[in-house]
Amino acid sequence: ASADGLFNLMSTCGNIVRIKILYQKRDSALVQFESAEQAARARATLHGCPLWRKTLSVATSKHQTIQMRHSNANLEEDEEYLHGEYAGSPLNRFRGSAASSAGIIYPSRLLHVASVPADMTEPELTELFSTHGPVSRVKFLSPKPADESRPARTDRKMALVELPSVQDAAEAIFSLHNFEVMGSRLRVSFSSSSLS
Repeated sequence: ASADGLFNLMSTCGNIVRIKILYQKRDSALVQFESAEQAARARATLHGCPLWRKTLSVATSKHQTIQMRHSNANLEEDEEYLHGEYAGSPLNRFRGSAASSAGIIYPSRLLHVASVPADMTEPELTELFSTHGPVSRVKFLSPKPADESRPARTDRKMALVELPSVQDAAEAIFSLHNFEVMGSRLRVSFSSSSLS
């Protein structure tokens, strides 16, 4: 596991300040959200989510903040992935107060994929996600019509991608959220939509 991959999955619940994977216990991590409400949303939605043939356990920490290592002098090169600072990062999913008002979307095998390059085809998107399990279905979504306050975007599109299991979907988010393809960073999250 890496701090960035864990960020990809945990950020479905709110904005993250920092992540620290424990050095002596690498299957455990501390995740600091911007607010207690966002941390509670993570406990409510991701506790029990299957990931890498294990079950994710999300609990409240006794620590209010994560203390990062002051010196990287003793940090080996391959251990850099254990820490991540995300405060103010454009990689966080929510802007302004949107993180506080975001609804709860439980893990599902259906994913919402945004910022798909306009030139990307269904077979290309299917191939990308098939590294996490055979893709059951892909459906490109029609863009919202433009209005006076917002022009229509034609350079990006959205899609729904259905994988065989929640575990496959969680692993796809872990690996493919913020993944750069054809000059665009994919935005991948669980979806409560329907493919019908």
